[in-house]
Amino acid sequence: MLILSVIVVAGDSEAQERFIRFEPSRVYHYVPLTQPTTYQVVLDVEDPSFEILSGNWTLSKSGSYYGYYYFTIDGPGTGAGRARWIAEGLPQGTYSVEFWALYGDFAEDARYEIISADGVTTLSVNMNYIPSGWHLLGTFNINRLCVVNISDYWTGGGTKLSVDALRFTLTSPLPSPPPSPIPPHIGICIDDCGAVDPTQPGTPIYKMLRLPFKMTFAVLPYRSYTNQTAEEIFHRGSEVILHQPMAAISIPDPGPGGITDDMTLAQVREVVATNLDSLPHVTGMNNHMGSLITQQEDKMQVCCEELKARNLFLYDSRTITTSVAYDVAKQNGLLTGERDMFIDGNSKEQAKELIRNLALQALYAPNIPHLAIGHVRSSTADALQEIAPELTAMGVEVWTISRCMAQVIETDFVPDGCSFSTTGTWSLEPNDCLSKQLHDGYSMFVADPSEWRSESALFVPSLPWRGLYDIYAIWNVEPNNAPEIQSIIYHNLGVSTITIDQSQSFNDWFYLGRYLCSAGSSSRVVFNDYLCTLPGKVFRVDAIKYVFAGEVSALNQFWYFF
Repeated sequence: MLILSVIVVAGDSEAQERFIRFEPSRVYHYVPLTQPTTYQVVLDVEDPSFEILSGNWTLSKSGSYYGYYYFTIDGPGTGAGRARWIAEGLPQGTYSVEFWALYGDFAEDARYEIISADGVTTLSVNMNYIPSGWHLLGTFNINRLCVVNISDYWTGGGTKLSVDALRFTLTSPLPSPPPSPIPPHIGICIDDCGAVDPTQPGTPIYKMLRLPFKMTFAVLPYRSYTNQTAEEIFHRGSEVILHQPMAAISIPDPGPGGITDDMTLAQVREVVATNLDSLPHVTGMNNHMGSLITQQEDKMQVCCEELKARNLFLYDSRTITTSVAYDVAKQNGLLTGERDMFIDGNSKEQAKELIRNLALQALYAPNIPHLAIGHVRSSTADALQEIAPELTAMGVEVWTISRCMAQVIETDFVPDGCSFSTTGTWSLEPNDCLSKQLHDGYSMFVADPSEWRSESALFVPSLPWRGLYDIYAIWNVEPNNAPEIQSIIYHNLGVSTITIDQSQSFNDWFYLGRYLCSAGSSSRVVFNDYLCTLPGKVFRVDAIKYVFAGEVSALNQFWYFF
C-alpha cells in the first residue's frame, strides 16, 4: 500500500503538474510484445553479485567459466573463509540452481547454504574430480532474492575449494513483468574509443553513434582521434567519459596517460587531473584494464578526489572481483556504479544474446542497476543495431551510464558529505538487507513503535548535480513490520509525504518517487512512526539511494528559481 500527498511551494499550476507526474502516483505496466519463454541468470565471480567476505582466497585462471578466472582456498578449513553470491530481482518461481565445476582435487563435501523463499537449505556437495561444467545444487522457490553462501569448511577429501559461476534457470512458467513506475532500462558504455576516426562511415564507432538510443562512450586519452571523438559523441547527444588507462596484473604499462604501479600518489593525481582537463565534454571516468590499480585503495582514493572536485562520476569497469574502486567512490559520495556484464561475446550472435539476457533481467527488476560494457568492435556494433527493435518490443530502454548512477546512504555506511541520524529508541539488527549495492553490516529497528510514535530516521545526501533523482528505500521485510510508516521527502518544490506498508511481501528497493533536487544536501528523506497504532509491530530502516534521472530540460529552467 502506498498513499501519497504532495505539498509544493510553486505558485504555477503548470509547474506543479509537470512535477507531480514524476512522483509515484502513476504506475506503468510494461508487457513485452513477444513474451520470453525462458529466464536464466548466470552470476560469475567477476560480477558485482559475488563477494569474498573473508579468508585467504587465491586468484586462478585456467579452466574457469566465461574464460577469465575463479577463486580457490586451501583446506579443509574452519569455515572462516567465506564467499557468497546475491541473486536479486528474480521473477517469482521455481529455479534449478547449478554451480560451475572444475576438474581437480577439490572438496569432497563442500558446504553450500542457500537462502531462498524455502528458508535456509544446507547442502554437502562433492566437487572432487567431477567433470568440468554445470552441476545441479538443487531446485528452489525464489521470490526476488536468493543468497548462496559457501565456506572453506569440509571434512572429507580434497585439498582446495573452488568457486566460480552459478546459474539460475526458471523451471516454472515465467510470470508477466511487474508494474514499474519507471521504464525498465539498461545502461551501456562503449570502451576504447579514440583510436579511429568517428566520422568514417562503416566503422564500429560510426555505427554506434547512429543507433536509435544514446549511450556512454569511454574515450582513451592521447590517441589519434581522442578530441575529435569526444566532440562527435557530444554532438550526437551521447555521453563522454574518460577511459583512464591503469596497469593490469599482467600488463604493467597501460599506455599513454596511464597509471602504473610505481607511481606516487602525487603522480597519480597529476595524471588523472591532466587527462580529465584535456578531454572535452567529460562527465565521468571508468578504468581501462586496471586489475592491479583498482585493488589499491590509496590510488583509487586520489582518483575519486579528482573526480569529486569536478562533480564527475566513477564507473567501475570491475576488471577484477577484488576491485575497491566502487567502494571508494561510494565512500567519497560520488554518483557511482559497477559493471554487471561485458556484452561483446565472441560473435555478433553471442553479443545479442548477452544484451537480450541483461534486458530481460531489467524487465523484471528495473529498480536495480543493469550496467554493461562493450567495445568498439564490428560484431558489437552490429549486435546493438539488430537488437534495438527487439529491446523496444520488450519495453526496455537503453540509457547513458550517468542516468543509472546512484548515491547510496546506509545506516552502517555513510558517504563523505552525507549523514544518517535517528531520534528515539532504536536497536541494531545484525542482518541487514542484501543487495549488490549495499555494504555488509547492520540495519536498525524500533520494537513496537505504537508505544512510542516519536521515532524517526533521517537520511541526508550530498548530491553533485542539480537535477531529477529517483529515490528508493530498502529495509528488512518481515511479516510483523509496521504497515503505517511515514516517509517525508524534501525536494526543490517542497515536501512530499508517503505512507508505506513495510510488510510488503519481498525484500526489494521500494520506489519513493522522482524529485527535483539541488546539488548539495538540501534534499533529505525522513522515516517516522508517528502514524503507528497497531501493537506488536516493528519499524525498520536500512538504506536509501538517489539515482540520477537526468538534468532539468531547457523548457523547465524556471525550476532553478525554487
